[in-house]
Amino acid sequence: MSTTRLLLLGVVRIFQPAYGYQLRRELITWDVQDWANINPGSIYTGLRTLAKHGYLQELDEESGQRPGRTSYKLTADGETEYFSLLRGMLWTVDSFHPDKMQAALAFLWSLRRDEVLAALEARITQVESWLKAEPFSERQILEAPATPNHVVEMFRISTARDKGELEWTREFRQRVADGAYSFAGEPADWEPYPGMVTHWREIPDRSGDGPDRSAD
Repeated sequence: MSTTRLLLLGVVRIFQPAYGYQLRRELITWDVQDWANINPGSIYTGLRTLAKHGYLQELDEESGQRPGRTSYKLTADGETEYFSLLRGMLWTVDSFHPDKMQAALAFLWSLRRDEVLAALEARITQVESWLKAEPFSERQILEAPATPNHVVEMFRISTARDKGELEWTREFRQRVADGAYSFAGEPADWEPYPGMVTHWREIPDRSGDGPDRSAD
C-alpha cells in the first residue's frame, strides 16, 4: 500500500492539477502493473481514497449541464506524506519488497544530492551488516537436527539478492557522487519532449518548496 501511495502522490505532484485518466496513462507507461502490483483499474480508487484521507484535493471542472471531470492536486498533508514515504523507502532497505526502492527512484529528484548520498551510504551499511550475519544464520540451520538442511537455501537466495543490492547501491552512489542526474536545487539534466507538461523541468530549490525555473 505504501508503494502505491507514493506512486500516486508522486505522479499527481508532477502533473497537478491532473485528471485520473492522465495519471493512469502515465503510470501504465512505467509498467507499474508488473513491478508494483498495481492494477490500472484500481488507480481511480486509490486517488479517491487519498482524497478521502486528506492527502489530495479534488477539483471539479464544470462542463455545462453535464458532470465535470475531476482533477487532483496535493494538499499540505499530501506534500508531507509524499516526502515521508519517499525518505522512508530511500533510507530503509526492504529486501522482500524491492518495489519500494523502485518507486523511490522515480522521485529522487525531489531531494537534494547530499541527502541522497547519505541515504545510499546508510543502505550500504545496512546490507553489509546483513551479509556479515548470514554465515551464522546458515550455521544455525545446519546444526539444528530438527531443521531440514535444504532450508538453508532460503537464506542463500536472500544473500544473493543482498549481494546484488549492495553492488548496485555502491555503483549508484558513486555515480551520484560523480555528478550524475539532477536533484533538488540543480538545473534539470534532460529536456521533455514537445507538448509534455513543464513540471518535469522544474526541480524544487528545496525539498517541498517552489520550483527552480533556471532550466527553462
